[in-house]
Amino acid sequence: MKSLLLLAALTLGLAPAQAVDTKGIPAEQIGGFFHLGLRNLHSTKFGQVLDKAFRDEARANRTFRAFEQKLGFDFEKDIHDVVVGFYPGADPKKPLIAGVLHGRFDVAKIEAYAKAAKVPTATFGSQTAWDFEYLTQHVAREDGEEMGLPISATWIVFVSADTALIGGTPNLAAIREAYAGKSASFRPKADLSGPGAPFLRVEVDLEMLKTEDANGLRKGVLTVGETGPNLVATLDGQVTSPGKATQLASQLKGMAGLISLGLMDEANKTADQLAAQRAMLELLQSLKAEAKGDHAVFALSYDAEKAAMGIVKAVVAEKIKATVGK
Repeated sequence: MKSLLLLAALTLGLAPAQAVDTKGIPAEQIGGFFHLGLRNLHSTKFGQVLDKAFRDEARANRTFRAFEQKLGFDFEKDIHDVVVGFYPGADPKKPLIAGVLHGRFDVAKIEAYAKAAKVPTATFGSQTAWDFEYLTQHVAREDGEEMGLPISATWIVFVSADTALIGGTPNLAAIREAYAGKSASFRPKADLSGPGAPFLRVEVDLEMLKTEDANGLRKGVLTVGETGPNLVATLDGQVTSPGKATQLASQLKGMAGLISLGLMDEANKTADQLAAQRAMLELLQSLKAEAKGDHAVFALSYDAEKAAMGIVKAVVAEKIKATVGK
């Protein structure tokens, strides 16, 4: 799972807009999903500013270079969409996953490397599934570096040059059935790909996942996208009662107020630290929190370019702080 998130987080790809295909993600018992639309992200001002600021650093990253050299895989170009479904597992704190990656894969080169590295395999119909965690760990390691401890297998199978499926051992058969059309594949109700669609969407149904939240959350939807000039984030959480929703909205407002007070202290700060601090203060001031029945709804709307620059300045300030502290 950690490698999947790394893959999603480091990817900076562009591709023509098209519908997000979720074929192979089983519909039965799905308790939520995660979607990261790289095409949508990089059509936004927010994504373009971050791309420009961190592109060179990303390409210099050891893991980035290793994937490019050993697998012919370019993080900047070769992933377009990531969708991961969540399912109830034996441990309520560890849901099962089924994911689909769309992009461009040099399947022959990847599988030749996997064979040479003796990556563990499983059967996926007439195709081979590879141990994803083992593969990514092997690619990223330095020559002679020891492999980490054995990991519970998460499998990846390249069903075509532009599609890869991912899932754990317990639901690999269900993924195979869904991809073959023998059972239904998940179809999100929300548009994940159209113009203006959020580049990040996370939905969760904790009741379906057979787990509980300390704050009484039952279902939640998080979206992050760009509307006009603004970066817009919304969180709609359905909780156990209207009273609980009111309590959560009040608590978040109070927390934002306390953080805002701390951000007003500008003593002994560098120019980059001040810029990042002021951007964060403005961002918090745009926060809206309210209760609507048993829903606690939070929303942020802030200039997308300024938000991205605030992140860039904050990262730069932290690097300077870390360097000075050595």
